[in-house]
Amino acid sequence: MKFVSIIIAVFYSVILFAADPHPEDRLLDAVRDIQSSNLISAESKLELLVSEVPDFKLAQLVYADVLMSRVKGVNNLGSEIKDSPEKSLLLTEIKNRYQADKDNGVKSRIPSVLAKLDSFYRHAIVVDLSKSRLYLFDNSQSLPVLIDDFFVSMGRSGAGKVLEGDLKTPLGVYFIQSYIAPDQLADKYGAGAYPINYPNAWDRLNGKTGHGIWLHGTRSGTYNRPPLASEGCVVLPNNDLLDLGMHIDLKSTPVLIGENIQWLISEQWQSHKNEISLVHEQWISDWESMNVDDYLNHYSGRFTNGKKDFNHWSDHKRRIAKHKTFVNVELSNVSLLKHPNEDVMVATFLQTYASDNFSSQSWKRQYWNKENDGQWRIVFEDEISAPVAPQLAINDKLLKRK
Repeated sequence: MKFVSIIIAVFYSVILFAADPHPEDRLLDAVRDIQSSNLISAESKLELLVSEVPDFKLAQLVYADVLMSRVKGVNNLGSEIKDSPEKSLLLTEIKNRYQADKDNGVKSRIPSVLAKLDSFYRHAIVVDLSKSRLYLFDNSQSLPVLIDDFFVSMGRSGAGKVLEGDLKTPLGVYFIQSYIAPDQLADKYGAGAYPINYPNAWDRLNGKTGHGIWLHGTRSGTYNRPPLASEGCVVLPNNDLLDLGMHIDLKSTPVLIGENIQWLISEQWQSHKNEISLVHEQWISDWESMNVDDYLNHYSGRFTNGKKDFNHWSDHKRRIAKHKTFVNVELSNVSLLKHPNEDVMVATFLQTYASDNFSSQSWKRQYWNKENDGQWRIVFEDEISAPVAPQLAINDKLLKRK
């Protein structure tokens, strides 16, 4: 397993290495020169960077500091710039970019939120707002493999969206819904937009409101937005959005947004996957046992499927159980994704059901919550449309490849 993941990582590394250096990598290379007191090299690199990417404000800031060093010496980044909210955001940006570059631990680990990911999902996206970072995972093998990461901006008021207009970015498990081309958008959205399904069922159960949460690009003349700069969306530089779009399947790719994401080594992740899977498998076992009480114990008193609450659901299940002598339930294409900051799990699967008087097959999505007694229970369950075959949005980068 480790060998396969290394091969995948090396494959993507070769592709990335063959491409032109990313502006962020060029900036951090110059910062390392500054730390080594090699100011001549840093100045040369930054001069070229700002001439080629003139709208990269952070690079302009660092370059100005290096030039100022000729007169006063470099003490603290931005020391010669008047204090302002913009300066504070730029300093946060360089700190987050620098720390992400030094965070080698994530390159060999897996986020715990990707507890179990069916191979139907070719890629997954994990966003850690506390690091201003988006991570892209390949899911073509037996475990997810990190293949790229990008700096991102979030809502001006931070993380944890609750209400319409609160300017916060939501936390949770979401899925890409569609693609909106730039010619259908205002300039501020840049190279396009990928709406996600906020508010999802868990959000709605908790009274959260709002809409129009997207992954999108930046307006013309702006390389990137500062860390806190959107109305709640996750914002990337345009070229990064186009690169990311090469791996996004519409109606499919999961996007998990959180803070302080937990990362596990492969052995820990496998144990975590098995533990979470057992919770889901026990639900099926108790359903097939024909013990209605055990089966219903997997459902929260807050349960709804959008039509029935728990009392109506339990009455319905007890009534139909009286007329059955056996129940057989088989699940396939099972994915179990955990909310990064709450005890919530989102299960997606194809369910094949058979009893002596009824049979059916349907795709379902459940939201599980670990309640106060420590037991995971289903708070929402409903059928969903069958996932379509992987379908990339035809963004500008794909058009150029044709």
